[in-house]
Amino acid sequence: MNTQLHLPYIKMPAEFISLLKSNLAVVTSTSTVFDVLRPNRALYRILEIAFQEFDDGRGLEKLLTALGWSNFRDRMASIYVYKSIFGEFPTKSNMDLVEDMKNLESTFINHGVNGYSRLFMLGFYIRLANIQQQAIIDGSAAEIRIPVEIGKLLNLSEGRTEKLDWLILIVIHLVASLGEKTVIDVISGGKKFNDLYPLMPVTDREHMYKNLLAYGASINEPDFFLYERV
Repeated sequence: MNTQLHLPYIKMPAEFISLLKSNLAVVTSTSTVFDVLRPNRALYRILEIAFQEFDDGRGLEKLLTALGWSNFRDRMASIYVYKSIFGEFPTKSNMDLVEDMKNLESTFINHGVNGYSRLFMLGFYIRLANIQQQAIIDGSAAEIRIPVEIGKLLNLSEGRTEKLDWLILIVIHLVASLGEKTVIDVISGGKKFNDLYPLMPVTDREHMYKNLLAYGASINEPDFFLYERV
């Protein structure tokens, strides 16, 4: 696996990203979601229009209950993807636009903590980044992809990881720099992933940190650079 990532900064929808980073596994009330969405009246109206095909007249909150959070989330993501591609918000959602995000989530879901949408958020970021880079460089930029092969490396982590999106990006950089065998040998020997950072050439570490800074800024999450959590 020889993957060289180049992650750009992407201006992400703040309310949606806030929800994707939240643990919604035990949500018993729609207020958990709509306390975040309702204050942005423009966004609320965009959602009302895009979801009107499902609305029986009782409003978005009842609609969320009927669709379930995952379905509502997927359709909401499709609205942003459409806007990124065509420059305007759609009048209906389109699940075809989020298939790649759902596939990424299903591929690695067993490594994450239930209730969080961090895998879906990583896929959402990648989709928007690929759209932005293709628009800027006339489609000549390398497409950002997550190699399926890293699944066996994620098995080396202890238990399920809440911030699986960060771990995936870090593992990709470690393998690209040090090789899969070195990563497996070090982690299997009882050390942690962050013990591998000093083994990386300085240029590779700088490249990794640059990419992680871009991702962290995009999802408004500087924690990786403030605390040792992964």
